[in-house]
Amino acid sequence: MQDLNVGTTKLLLVDDEAHCNKLMEAFLQQAGFSRITMTNDSRQALELYKKVKPDLVALDMRMPHMDGFEVMRQLRQVIPAEEYVPILIVTGELDAPTKHKALAEGANDFINKPVDATEVVLRIKNQLQTKRLHQQLQMHNEHLEAQVRLRTKVVEQTQLDLLNRLVLASEYRYDPTAAHAWRVGRVAMLLAEMKGLPPDQLDLIKKTAPLHDVGKIGVREAVILKEGPYEPADWEAMKAHTKIGSKILADSRSPLLMMAREIALTHHERWDGEGYHKLKGVQIPLTGRIVALADSFDVMTHACSYRTPLTLSQAREEIARHAGTQFDPELSALFVRLIDREGENLLVDKAGMPIFG
Repeated sequence: MQDLNVGTTKLLLVDDEAHCNKLMEAFLQQAGFSRITMTNDSRQALELYKKVKPDLVALDMRMPHMDGFEVMRQLRQVIPAEEYVPILIVTGELDAPTKHKALAEGANDFINKPVDATEVVLRIKNQLQTKRLHQQLQMHNEHLEAQVRLRTKVVEQTQLDLLNRLVLASEYRYDPTAAHAWRVGRVAMLLAEMKGLPPDQLDLIKKTAPLHDVGKIGVREAVILKEGPYEPADWEAMKAHTKIGSKILADSRSPLLMMAREIALTHHERWDGEGYHKLKGVQIPLTGRIVALADSFDVMTHACSYRTPLTLSQAREEIARHAGTQFDPELSALFVRLIDREGENLLVDKAGMPIFG
């Protein structure tokens, strides 16, 4: 057995017979233990434990006022589940029912009265060695968990970096800064916050909404860069970007990619069922309905080659007018409130800033 630092080990002895405590103390002091706290009143055991924070408790069973079973019950309520604090039962009664009940209440070992000096020291040292091994195992597990968290964070960051570059690639032909994608992500997150979504979902929407147009990678450049109104064939080609985006992001169990795929496929659906894939009302995922509003608002309020942007008030009117037809009516009302709250901040161009932060 590896040597224990008995000089720093704290022990708590609880026995209503003072001479038993004194005898135990003498045996333990001879073995080098010096930080020993004793009480002859079992009612003091809990408060002494809280004050001393002992490494081991030696406990009599038969005591007035409160027996050893009740003391153990009280102690186990305050000892953290992840900590190993051994309780050593010192008793003259070691029949099977008493043993079984004591073990059920949390006892770790037993010593018969009258106590033997060598046995007392060895059993206490054995329990303290078990406690130290438990602590070492706990520290090892915490180290492993920290390593897993670190590696998971590295993997997640790598994934975000790759997705960021995927957004830039999809936008590069007509928006090299991906400013539109960034703004859609930010506005979608603000709208989701108005809706009352939890923080983890807000973070996911902020990171996945910029991927809504990733499928444009697969659309012909002649369509993407066309100036002026689209012909029917152009519209059909452009509609394909939702399915292409869905295919690019498919077959992953990552919550990030699963949400990104959902948004890429459904952000052009309409509340009235007249969107790209004819989904209607709540058939459209909430994320798709949120990003549909954020995307439309950003397109309305920023210039392109064939039209001038709407003012903030005009965009507000347009969203209110299309509530219940193009847009989810509840989300439209929230978006109007968002415009009133944020104003020009919704139009800020964050070009050059990372999309995923």
